Parts: sequence; C-alpha cells; structure tokens
Amino acid sequence: MRVTRVLPYAACLVALSGVAACGSSDSPPLRSAASATVVRHIDVTVSGTTVSPPPTQVDLGIGEAIELTVTVDHDDELHAHGFDGAEADLRAGVPSTVRLVGTESGVFEVETHDPALTLLTIAVR
Repeated sequence: MRVTRVLPYAACLVALSGVAACGSSDSPPLRSAASATVVRHIDVTVSGTTVSPPPTQVDLGIGEAIELTVTVDHDDELHAHGFDGAEADLRAGVPSTVRLVGTESGVFEVETHDPALTLLTIAVR
C-alpha cells in the first residue's frame, strides 16, 4: 500500500525534472529593461525653439538602451513614442535623464510638448 502512495509523487518529480531540462544552454538570456545594455548617451539642450544638437536619427537594437539627458530653458514635458512610460517632467535649467529601451521595431520620435519639438528619432531594429 505504501508503494501506491509514493507513485504519484514520483511521477510528479519525473515530470518536473523534464520541464526543467527543456531549456537550451544555446538560447540567449532574456534581458529585462533594467539590465539592457546602454549603447549610447546623448545630451540635448533646448533653448526657446532651438534643439542642440540638431535632431538626428539614432539606431538602437532590440534589448539595447539609450540614455538621453535633456536640459531646457523653460518647464516642459518630454514624451518618447514607442517606449512604454517614457515621459518626463522637464524643469528649467535642471538636466533630466531618461533611459529608453528598444523593445519593439520601428522608428519613434522623442519630443517636447510646449513647444512641440522633435529632439531625436530612434530607429529600433
């Protein structure tokens, strides 16, 4: 009778060990947003309606991150299309750093709201 009680537990252990062995050591590790590799840091300054350096396109790989430090001469708001939760309140004269991680392919603008200025475009591939 004791053998009968042990069999269900033994079957579960065998099944679970098979699930654990399904992963391949050749698979690349998954990256979270927190552990994404920062491939570039860009400083941007906004004075009136002038963006310096002038807006350009930056290439970013899936799983890679870019850090953008923005300094404005007036209070404003930053928004990065295509990057979840990528918004920041910008205060006059105070550098604000935003970390953007490429999670989906596309070409996305990073902009201020008032006035509406494009700071740069990010091509995630």
